[in-house]
Amino acid sequence: MDIKKKIAQLIIARLDGQDIRKKFSYYQSLVKKGIGGFIIFGGEVKEVSSAIKKLQAVSEIPLFISSDIERGLGQQLEGATVFPPAMAVANTINKNNASDIRLLRKSISIIAKEARAAGINVIFSPVMDVNTNPQNPIICTRAFSDNPSQTAWFGREFIKGFQKHGLIACAKHFPGHGNTSRDSHKELPVVRADMKRLRKVELHPFKEAIQAGVKMIMVGHLMVPAIDKKFPSSLSEKTITGFLKNKMGFKGLVITDAMNMQALKSGEEKASLLALNAGTDIILHPSNPERVIDYLASKWDEIKPRAEESLKRILDTKKAFILHPSSLSPAYRTGRLQHIGGKTSRDLAYKLTQKSLKVKLDKKYSNLLEILYFTTSKKESPIILVIDDDNMKSGETFVNVLKKKYGKLKAYYTDNKTILSKNPPSPPFVKGGMGGFLIIAVFSKISAWKGRSGLSKELQTILKTAVGNSKHSLIIGFCCPYFLSSFKADAVIEAYSDSEAAQESAAEMLFGPL
Repeated sequence: MDIKKKIAQLIIARLDGQDIRKKFSYYQSLVKKGIGGFIIFGGEVKEVSSAIKKLQAVSEIPLFISSDIERGLGQQLEGATVFPPAMAVANTINKNNASDIRLLRKSISIIAKEARAAGINVIFSPVMDVNTNPQNPIICTRAFSDNPSQTAWFGREFIKGFQKHGLIACAKHFPGHGNTSRDSHKELPVVRADMKRLRKVELHPFKEAIQAGVKMIMVGHLMVPAIDKKFPSSLSEKTITGFLKNKMGFKGLVITDAMNMQALKSGEEKASLLALNAGTDIILHPSNPERVIDYLASKWDEIKPRAEESLKRILDTKKAFILHPSSLSPAYRTGRLQHIGGKTSRDLAYKLTQKSLKVKLDKKYSNLLEILYFTTSKKESPIILVIDDDNMKSGETFVNVLKKKYGKLKAYYTDNKTILSKNPPSPPFVKGGMGGFLIIAVFSKISAWKGRSGLSKELQTILKTAVGNSKHSLIIGFCCPYFLSSFKADAVIEAYSDSEAAQESAAEMLFGPL
């Protein structure tokens, strides 16, 4: 293997599933140059799976095919199953209840089987961050809990379940991204905690992950002065080699978080060199992988021992997982695509979603029925307000389910684009004096580069005004739940995500099945 192909094995490049036909020749050229693998973003499951098989067929060394599918394969690929986010799962499953544990393990099994059938062999999950900062703009519902023991327990379940089915699980984002108020896609977050606190909180889930046998750990773009005052964790030898490997005893693969993120200011080529010298094995998602390969090749004399150590670890892992007999069986070679997104999978995900919804009542009510009685007793249709922080016209499923129940229904939509326009509309609930029952559906995705997990200030004002001007109000949060408690509605339903299952489940919780 020549030098550039050795270096290419240390890199996982981006694969855009939605443009797979247009870009396939480019991905094929990367494979011929020895690329180590791909991280999949978006696309249709059959089309992407077919492309993966073709790329694997022309690769001299099996490819790592990875993806961020924390909520199941449907998080990335159309036609696959979407599960609730980690926070919803952890708030639903009682780890002392055998029936709940069976439900959890079946769900993990389906996520793993769908991923394997599609050709994925590395899953960037579970998130082992302890979300202790309610203002965290990028972790929030992706984390299991703000409790380190709870996070560790669920993380172990996912790691064991994934790896039992032949996936390489990847715990992230070491040494812990939960206690931050900045998004590392936009800037470098600082974790301000002493070593005693780090060991007790942030590091505890990763210690448990290592004991559970996790095969890969992703290092976050984080400044953690208690470990290294000079370098971000992803570029820090003290963090990766000194702490993760030597002190915590991790023997598996170390991968960076995506190198195209704006937290790193040193440039992708130099940052990749620093990461490799710090003890990283895999460089994830540089925006220009070929340029990084060329740059590292020019530094071969400097990096040779370190690079060859990582190369051996990568090849050994590929041999153990990707070339394992189960991976070569006809079932996995052909891919059981007919099972992806099937009724059994969707029904289980729906059951878990229904179970995950949480109701928080104003103290003057003892149950949700007391609030709903206002509408049913007077035979009045509720008024719906959809507040969408992402300008993506969310809430259609929720509103349509209610329209089937009530027929004609007043529904209003507002988002940042609308509210910031020169002549924003003023629905009656903003002007005041509105009677009746107002249901407010709040949508706000946890997404990269957004910089917040809640609503913009303008939409928060709309929400506060709407609640204040209605006689009875109910907020349904298809989003991170932390910020909703500040709005004095009669009740808040925490649904955690904007999935169709979450929207349908919330509608059914209010007014029963159609």
